[in-house]
Amino acid sequence: MNYERKLAFNLRMQGMTEAEIAETLKEVRSYENTAGTSVETEFGPAEEYAKQFPKRKRRTQGRAIASVGMVLAIVYLLFAFFGKPLAGIDIRDYVGPLVILPALAVIAAGLLLGFLVDYFRPARVS
Repeated sequence: MNYERKLAFNLRMQGMTEAEIAETLKEVRSYENTAGTSVETEFGPAEEYAKQFPKRKRRTQGRAIASVGMVLAIVYLLFAFFGKPLAGIDIRDYVGPLVILPALAVIAAGLLLGFLVDYFRPARVS
């Protein structure tokens, strides 16, 4: 199962659709069942096998989550810098003197969550 998860993750990073990933995993499973040997010895490491497929631009769910984190951080920073002059709200009353640190934490959390979603999400079964 670990090989399949790594292969699915690397195929997502190559820009393949979920249907294409499911079909590729089906072929890999079929080969493993008929040949009786491990797929890693036949196809090589999942990272190398995935590189054989053409790379395309495609948004994954993980990338969308990371983008939302980035947008939230930008909105927070805009509010932090323009909140006092425009609305009379000083964000430092709530977060202390480190105004940028929460934005960096939101960006880091978005990137980490996006990676984990792409890595651990199982491929659909075709």
